This record gives sequence, C-alpha cells and structure tokens, in this order.
Amino acid sequence: MLLARIKIVSMKVIKTKQDLDFFLQEDAKANFMFDVSFPMYCLKLLVGSESAHVWRYLKCLRHCEYHYNNKGIIHKLLCTYYQFKLHRLGFDYNIRIPINVCGYGVTLYHLAGGGCLVNAKSVGNYCRLQTGVLLGNSHQSEDEKPVIGDHVSFGPGAKVLGKVIVGDNTFICANAVVTKDVPSNTMVGGVPAKIIKTIES
Repeated sequence: MLLARIKIVSMKVIKTKQDLDFFLQEDAKANFMFDVSFPMYCLKLLVGSESAHVWRYLKCLRHCEYHYNNKGIIHKLLCTYYQFKLHRLGFDYNIRIPINVCGYGVTLYHLAGGGCLVNAKSVGNYCRLQTGVLLGNSHQSEDEKPVIGDHVSFGPGAKVLGKVIVGDNTFICANAVVTKDVPSNTMVGGVPAKIIKTIES
C-alpha cells in the first residue's frame, strides 16, 4: 500500500500554463498528432482521423484539469464549461477518464471498437490503452480502485479490477483480467491474469 500512496501523491497535476502546455505536447506526440496547428487539426477531424478525435478529447480533459486545479471565478466557470464538453465527448467517443487521474503522454488506440473506461486512483505517464480496456473498482467498494504505473500497455479488452497495483513497464495482454498486484517489467495474461514472462527494462 505504500507504493500506491507514493504513486498517487507524487503524480504531477496541471496547475500552471507551462504544465498544461507540457501535458498537451506529450499527449499529442503519444497519439501521432505531430502537427496540431488549427488548419491541420480541422482537416484531420474532417477526414475522420482517429488520432484527431482522441486529441480532441484529451485536449478538453487537460483544459478541464487546469481550470479545476486553480482558484477563482473565471477558472470555475471555464471548468464547468469543459466538464460539460468532456461529458458530451465522452458519450460520443465512448471514453470515460476522470480528471487528475491520467499522467501525461497517454495513448488511446482503436476506440471505435468498444471505447475505454478508466476508473482508477491514478494512471502513470506514457500509458497505452486500447479498445475495450476497463480499469475499475471492485464490486465490494467504490474506493478499491487500481493504481497503474508508468509505461504500462493494455491490450484490447484488458481489465484491471479492484485494489490492485500495476508496476512500471508492464504489458497486460488482450482480454486479461487482473485482480492481483503486477510487478514491474512483466507481461501478464489470462483469466485471472498470471505472469507470462519478464520484460527487460
């Protein structure tokens, strides 16, 4: 549990404009949005680029986090606006990510197949989530949520449930169901998930 507390406490949140720019920059690179100029962004949305739609959602999420983490009537009003927009985009894209949960550089893949639901205490930096991924609490308590480390990749349909700690640099195979802690630098798969092999860091 000490590891879980350290992960949550030490996770960087967006408080300044510099933080916001950094998170947006890393999210854009992680989702192959190397040119985020307004004309190119609009063109990609028009042609149905998945990366542009993911970027649209993440950009709204990060602005919402920035205004949520700052005080003042303007921040409160803008936070309310972005929360409403985030809620609508979540329904459109079938994505649910709470504010101040995901670190920077998060990648979302192939969401048209089944969306993505994140209900974790924290998700580290540079994590990759594919379609059908579920990170959620156990049926016993709303507070029993997973803590995800940095550089964790989730295959399609992977699920992490309950008070679970997933270490850094791990790979959760497609359709795996994780209900116990996963050590760093490992690949796990199956139902329930078991260690398949060690990954060299």
